[in-house]
Amino acid sequence: MIPREAEVVIIGGGIIGSSVAYFLSQAKRKVVLLERGDMAGEASGANGAFVWTSTRRPGIDLDLALASIEIHKRLGEELDVDTEYRRPGGLLVIENEQDLPVMERFRKEREDAGFVLTMLDSREAREFEPLLSERIAGALYNPLDGGTNPFNLVLGLQRKAEQMGARVFHHTEVQGIRLEDNRVRGVITARGIVRADLVVNACGAWAPFIGEMVGIKIPIIPSAMEFVVTEQMPPVISHIIMGAAYVTGEYAKEEMIGHQGRFGCGLCVHQTVSGNILLGATWRFVGYDKRTSYEETRAIAREVVRLFPQLGSVCAIRSFVNFFPFTSDDLPILGYVEGIDGFVMAAGHCGHGICLGPISGKLISELICEGRTSIPIDELGLWRFSQSGRAPSPGRVESL
Repeated sequence: MIPREAEVVIIGGGIIGSSVAYFLSQAKRKVVLLERGDMAGEASGANGAFVWTSTRRPGIDLDLALASIEIHKRLGEELDVDTEYRRPGGLLVIENEQDLPVMERFRKEREDAGFVLTMLDSREAREFEPLLSERIAGALYNPLDGGTNPFNLVLGLQRKAEQMGARVFHHTEVQGIRLEDNRVRGVITARGIVRADLVVNACGAWAPFIGEMVGIKIPIIPSAMEFVVTEQMPPVISHIIMGAAYVTGEYAKEEMIGHQGRFGCGLCVHQTVSGNILLGATWRFVGYDKRTSYEETRAIAREVVRLFPQLGSVCAIRSFVNFFPFTSDDLPILGYVEGIDGFVMAAGHCGHGICLGPISGKLISELICEGRTSIPIDELGLWRFSQSGRAPSPGRVESL
């Protein structure tokens, strides 16, 4: 039976909501987590499983990624589950000679911020990853990048949160949020009402629908990304791989919004511990359409085979699409929402949720329990998209 009361109700049971539940439970808060579908049934279970920093920008973007990696390193032991987190290092593969100056400026910008990426020439890159084509121009290497098993990670976070007292309910859709004088007073579900003075919106690409329940506009749109999964293979790919096209201007997401039939494609390669290779990815902005596309699957295959010719004989066993929550500045929305007391945002991670989930959960827990965060997140508030230019005052709850 769903409880009648909680200190905090978290809406959304993916990596972000599960991380918030875990850290709040560690802080001995009475938490209810509501998920309308299955565990990791949306983007948290359908992605490239990257724990990745190489393309993050100096500043809050990179600070969050580096801090989250430190949490990923210890989560397996804390959760008593093998999250399959491995850190073999990442390669940003540069296909064309004309992109080398752009990528050198990209590398130097990060070096100036104290974040070191190593430029490899074509021969050195192929020594790191022997299946790469001889036609590549080079690569940037980052020893910090890795991957994980997102299913095990979400499972471990939810189970451990429950062991510490959290209540987790799947297949429980939120129908409304009860407000009194612009203060959160509870959450309405088909299984009953949970009274609470704090609600965390961790619904990823669906966060705007929860925002509508309290009368606010949340500028997140669904970015549909398609990936391909291969048959299980012996280890053939050692590193986490991304194409430099994600940096050199072909990303162009905002230009694609609302254009039916237009999609982008870039290289992503990650061989998981089980031996399957995750290949990607394409992206498009056509609403909540989760159907895969033969054209996009073929585009992914062409992109991969051009840069990894020997993978051309590997069998693909399935493809999938899910929605990453896109914001116009490629940063998440974290923190209290001005004008709605007790409403907290934790969404909009733009495809970086698996990497940033743990630190997002930790920071939201700190904000709720202590009224401050170990990494300042004022610049990540929803207010940045408004005209007011004011961040809300931090709140704090006492134990029931």
